[in-house]
Amino acid sequence: MPSQRRLRAFGLLAGVLLLTIIYMSHAGQSTRTSEFYTRTVAAIDAKTRAAHEALDAENHKRIQAAAEAEAAQKANLRDPDLPVANTPKEKPQQKPFAVDIEDATEKAKSVAAKVAGGAKDAVHGVTGVDAAEKSVAGRKMMKGLKDDGVAKVGNSGAKDPASGEKEGEEKEESDEDHETEIELNSILKKSPIIIFSKSYCPYSKKAKHILLDGYNIVPAPYVEELDLHPLGARLQAALEKSTGRRTVPNVLINGKSIGGGDDVANFDAEDKLVDLIKSLGGKRIMEASKLTKKAHHVEA
Repeated sequence: MPSQRRLRAFGLLAGVLLLTIIYMSHAGQSTRTSEFYTRTVAAIDAKTRAAHEALDAENHKRIQAAAEAEAAQKANLRDPDLPVANTPKEKPQQKPFAVDIEDATEKAKSVAAKVAGGAKDAVHGVTGVDAAEKSVAGRKMMKGLKDDGVAKVGNSGAKDPASGEKEGEEKEESDEDHETEIELNSILKKSPIIIFSKSYCPYSKKAKHILLDGYNIVPAPYVEELDLHPLGARLQAALEKSTGRRTVPNVLINGKSIGGGDDVANFDAEDKLVDLIKSLGGKRIMEASKLTKKAHHVEA
């Protein structure tokens, strides 16, 4: 059993603890109700409310500015110098309807020009939708012909090495080139078969003898003596660019070179010339047959 001295000590300690608790509770309550405490708390609350209000106002301004910028973009009235924050990227504007009409008009003119060119070629005896997309002599190839490996006028791909012109590279056409092209086209329209020759050339004489004396061809082959033509040298150069062949004779059927005198002689010896004329000449050749009444002598 504890002694009375210990009981007194415990009692004294408990009393002191109780008084301390009572004092602290009263002091905290009096502090919270004091004027200084009340003003301090009110000031802190006011600053907090002001900060929240300022933040809300700033967010509202940003949202309003973004909405105004988006509306201006849609109306295509936005000032390019106006700073816009957090605005979405502009979408590419579609062409106005008037611009589409202009494009359609240009395309229609282009198509009309092509149709007119095709009609003009048809008048000159070049048949087929793709025949003569551009006339021969170098600017564009003759279309509508079988691709049998024979050089095509205007599309043989042969270039003069000395000119430095690369294959597939277009060169600006001079007045002389244009004049030569027109003359060459005019010659090619005179018959489906053109023999570019020189009056003194024995190989040209061989080709002319075979085609003119050994065969019945309607329309008859047309002979152009380049040494007697005022543009002969330029025509020969144009044929080299177009067919890859500079030497004469140069025999063309419907704008395609079949070679020279030896080539014609070989086709004749192998009885292939009639089929070749009909195949390349197409509807422009009305008749093609080899004469058998008498043998014809071919000079070397």
